[in-house]
Amino acid sequence: MLSCGKHECPSKCHQLSDHSQMNCTKIVKLKCTRNHSLSLPCSQVKRVCRFCVKEDAAKERRRQRELELEKTRQLKQNEYASKLAEAQEEANYLKRLRKDESDEVQRANVLEQYRQVIEDLKNPLKTTTTSIEPEFDDAPHLATSDITETGRLPLHEGRVQGHGNDHRNEPGSLNQMPNKKVSIAQTQWLHDKMFHNSQSPEVDKLMDMIGIESVKEKFLAIKGKVDISIRQNVDITDRFGTVLLGNPGTGKTTVARLYCKFLASMGVIPGDKFIETTGSRLANEGVAGCQKMIEGLLKDGGGTIFIDEAYQLVHSNSFGGAQVLDFLLAEIENLKGKAVFIVAGYQRPMENFFAHNIGLPSRFPHELKFNDFDDSELMQILISNIEKKYNKRMQVENGLGGLYCRIVARRVGKGRGREGFANARAVENALSKISERQSERLQQEKRRATTKVDDFLFTASDMIGPDPSEALKSSAAWHRLQEMVGLASVKKTVDVLMGTMSYNYARELDEKPLVEYSLNRVFLGNPGTGKTSIAKLYGQILVDIGLLSNGEVVVKNPSDFVGSAIGQSEQNTKGILVSTLGKVLVIDEAYGLFAGGTSDGTGAKSDPYRSAVVDTIVAEVQSTPGEDRCVLLLGYKEQMEQMFQNVNPGLSRRFPMDQAFVFEDFISEELNRILDLKLKEQGYGITNGGRRVALEMLERARNCQHFGNAGEIDILLNSAKMCHQKRLNGNRQTDQSLEAYLDAPDFDENFDRMEKNGASLAKLFEGVVGCKDIISKLEGYCQMARNLRTLNMDVRTQLPFNFIFRGPPGTGKTSTARKMGQVYYDMGLLATHEVIETSVTDLVGQYVGQTGPKTQKVLEQTLGKVLFIDEAYRLGQGPFSREAVDELVDCITKPRYAQKLIIILAGYDADINHLMSLNSGLSSRFPESIQFEPFPPSDCIQLLTRLLSKTKIELLESQVEFDITCLENPSPDFAESLSERFHTLSLTASWANARDVGTLAKEISAEVLRAYNGRNLVLGKAAVLQALNNMLLERSQRHKITEVTDNLSPMSNLGKDELQLPFRMDFQDKPVTTMHSQISTHADTASSEALGTTTAHRTNQPAPTTERDIGVTDDVWNQLQKDKASAEAHEKEFLGLEEEEESKQQEILKLREKEAIAARELDIAVQKADDDLQRQYEQARLQHEIERRKKEAAFAEFQAKRDAAAEMRRKEAVNQRKLRCLGVCVAGFRWIKQSGGYRCAGGSHWVSISQLESC
Repeated sequence: MLSCGKHECPSKCHQLSDHSQMNCTKIVKLKCTRNHSLSLPCSQVKRVCRFCVKEDAAKERRRQRELELEKTRQLKQNEYASKLAEAQEEANYLKRLRKDESDEVQRANVLEQYRQVIEDLKNPLKTTTTSIEPEFDDAPHLATSDITETGRLPLHEGRVQGHGNDHRNEPGSLNQMPNKKVSIAQTQWLHDKMFHNSQSPEVDKLMDMIGIESVKEKFLAIKGKVDISIRQNVDITDRFGTVLLGNPGTGKTTVARLYCKFLASMGVIPGDKFIETTGSRLANEGVAGCQKMIEGLLKDGGGTIFIDEAYQLVHSNSFGGAQVLDFLLAEIENLKGKAVFIVAGYQRPMENFFAHNIGLPSRFPHELKFNDFDDSELMQILISNIEKKYNKRMQVENGLGGLYCRIVARRVGKGRGREGFANARAVENALSKISERQSERLQQEKRRATTKVDDFLFTASDMIGPDPSEALKSSAAWHRLQEMVGLASVKKTVDVLMGTMSYNYARELDEKPLVEYSLNRVFLGNPGTGKTSIAKLYGQILVDIGLLSNGEVVVKNPSDFVGSAIGQSEQNTKGILVSTLGKVLVIDEAYGLFAGGTSDGTGAKSDPYRSAVVDTIVAEVQSTPGEDRCVLLLGYKEQMEQMFQNVNPGLSRRFPMDQAFVFEDFISEELNRILDLKLKEQGYGITNGGRRVALEMLERARNCQHFGNAGEIDILLNSAKMCHQKRLNGNRQTDQSLEAYLDAPDFDENFDRMEKNGASLAKLFEGVVGCKDIISKLEGYCQMARNLRTLNMDVRTQLPFNFIFRGPPGTGKTSTARKMGQVYYDMGLLATHEVIETSVTDLVGQYVGQTGPKTQKVLEQTLGKVLFIDEAYRLGQGPFSREAVDELVDCITKPRYAQKLIIILAGYDADINHLMSLNSGLSSRFPESIQFEPFPPSDCIQLLTRLLSKTKIELLESQVEFDITCLENPSPDFAESLSERFHTLSLTASWANARDVGTLAKEISAEVLRAYNGRNLVLGKAAVLQALNNMLLERSQRHKITEVTDNLSPMSNLGKDELQLPFRMDFQDKPVTTMHSQISTHADTASSEALGTTTAHRTNQPAPTTERDIGVTDDVWNQLQKDKASAEAHEKEFLGLEEEEESKQQEILKLREKEAIAARELDIAVQKADDDLQRQYEQARLQHEIERRKKEAAFAEFQAKRDAAAEMRRKEAVNQRKLRCLGVCVAGFRWIKQSGGYRCAGGSHWVSISQLESC
């Protein structure tokens, strides 16, 4: 081995003893500590990396170069500092010289002015108006001397020097508080004191107060006015009544006391007695108490009466306030020079005070406005309060006026600008909160006893509270929210909000603007999703992290806001909002504040009491970021959206719907967890079978209109516990276990209906004739559902929910729909087996915009049920019906309705096919079709036998036997006779299958019962055949009438095919009428000429009467009467237009006559050269001309309307003539226009617009 100890010598010429002294030359690859790749002989591996050596040399060169640059930069900086110091020293020296010169000149000027005043006083006759007040500009010379070398005001000017960290003045940074503005009033007062020897302890105290600059200026103005009046030797008994306006905590009461002493010291009033009272106290004491108070003031030598919250005198609940105020009106004027009245209050309420009497403003000519303190002034108040409360012993982390004091001032200042902002009182409340946090911290430190406790130190956490992230750890509401089941989107939104709070806390420490949100929110969701619970937790979390000043959550509902009299709703709402300031106000079921109508109160259901509540909320809740208020509106999504669309638009801005918390329905897994929690709370267990059944029932209930979510579980458990107790009562064992387990029968007695579905289907259709194919199809659905559940697949995605039922009348469409509801309920796909039978009338509106909401309402009501639309072909008739089809097609695919209800469209083959062709989306949404075939004669005989068998059973209860052997065991000949007659009936156009068989059964039973003689009843073959023959005769008569209708057509130019147009009436393929209607109602033919007769003829002729044809349904007849009334109303409207046209023409002629008269009178005035008359008549003429032009323009529009109506009337007359020529209605009835065509007045015959146009 070589010296490296790793490699062998490649040469064989050395001795073994020499190998260990030989250097290894094998090339090895390695990486140094700085990851450089090297290839070196093995003996040189321990050498220093050449690449590292180069890098170190380069770094050293750069370091030396930077060091030299830094030395040069430091030399220049030192040189600049030296020169700057010399320049500042020279500038300060020159400033002092100039100040001395300025002061000398100012003193000389003042002395000269006083010499002039003395001279004027010695020679009164030569007295001029020269004022002793020296003139000085807006930037007085005093300001120069009060500026320190640093360019800031000294501490005695109220400037609080900041301590602590020196934050850089970065872009967007708030940095330190802005310097206190130089008080012009204070500067002027110091000037007067220095040069004019002005003295006033009251003004001195006022100048020491923080802020209220406008008040200080007003005091000096009043003092200047009084001083001049004294020098002028004039009476100073002017009105000095004053109103103080401002929010609480701005010093109004303190200033009022100073104002009293100030006026007394200047001799405006004889005494300085100060009486403080309030508006409510004066109202309670009445005029007598007020008079006694004034007498006491005068007895003490006069002074000032200060009425705080004076607006209470005119409050609606103040019975004696108005009388007191009226009494004071005269006393204020009478006591001028003896007493001064001062009233104080907030800006808006004081407006009502002055509106009480127009003489009040003149009694109070002086107005002092107390503006809210800015952040700098609030910090000064905070520092002053800390020093005063703790005798200047309390220390603050980062110093008084430092970072944390500035943050507290900014937080308090967020409420600035709103009515009721407490200003100095808000600072006191903030200091109280700081003391509470300090107390809690000190108690914890004493318990731990790990560090020395300093009672005179406010730490950062004391001043601004803990970091929100730390506060959340101790928030029980936060932990409760995290433990709640589901609500992922809500939790995520709350997490974002909480993250913002932590981020803002850091930005506060960096003195940057905050990312602020409005705390007001809308909570949307179905019942039982936890809206109210989450609202309470959300509010408590806001309180826990310190975003609100008061730790309380108040829950209200709309009834708490709405009053029973005009103005009471506003009063209730304002009271609730004021009482919940700083708290969380939860308005549950907030959609109750909207009763319908529109925001302007013009809707049919507008409620002024509820609208007043919304308007007050909009006015009082501004939703500004940082507002010390949180209002939460809770409700269902659809109702809340409707409310926001119709009430005051400002509500949407204050409560943005796009930022609402949306509470989705709980999914099955979440419902399972909630079920476990509720069972655990109530001390119950549950079996696996019981859990499966419970979840299936909850899934069925999900299809209902308002799924209760967690509330649905409560309902389910209440029922299950009752059934469980019944089961225990039925089990009479004495050793019953106290362990309560809910099983499947406790939730649903027929929990295994799915397994029994085959047997239940057979039982369900027992006794039903001709339904084998339908039973087979439904059995296939049930088997598919069982297989899908076995494979853990969603059943709803594979089974159809929309069906088309085609077939003639009486084939069992309606009864099958009812049974289908039971089948789908047993499969767990519907909430109930209920079938809602409706017609097209329930879906179609009577005016534009009504159809869509009506259709949606019907779908809402049938969620979880079966919607059966009979005679669905009518959806293709008329524009409103088409709108219903479009709405139906749209809603079926929406998640709100998809696979949550069964929709069945039923009708006749040709009509349903026509309906499907109207909308391409309709066929794709109703892919499943069930065909109902006409009953063959054998089924008709079987059904007739079963119907009579039911009568037989009923008669057995009365101990009467009814023998129907002829039908139960018919002979071949009799069976053949029955089959032939049923076959003949089935060929008639009006054959209704089971419906007509039921009619036959009733007629046969009635005939047998009429022949009852006290013995047993026997049904004979003759009775059955006679009933069939009677029905055949009646149907043949109808057929003959139809043939007469075809032969009476006078239009010989039409071919046979054209005469056999598919005119429909209700469910029949050919138009039918009866001999009775043909004979008895022929008088109605006169109405067909009504459109061409004169007005007198129409008004004098009595309206013909029409009887209803046989076979016309109630829906058709009712709609026909409505359309008939509508046509008559249109005719009356047209007649009214003719009369109105004559009236308007007469009005225009009268105006033209007036205009002509005015023109003639104008000509006469021109001839007389009377200018006044010319102007008068010219104005009259112009007025008549303008009015005439307006009438003519309106008449032109009216004529256009009348012409359009006349054209429509002419077209209607043409259509009526065509219809009479067609001869479809053999009775000659008048034709009534309906949606999509015309129907005769009897109701049997129908002609569509397309058929009429083709003739």
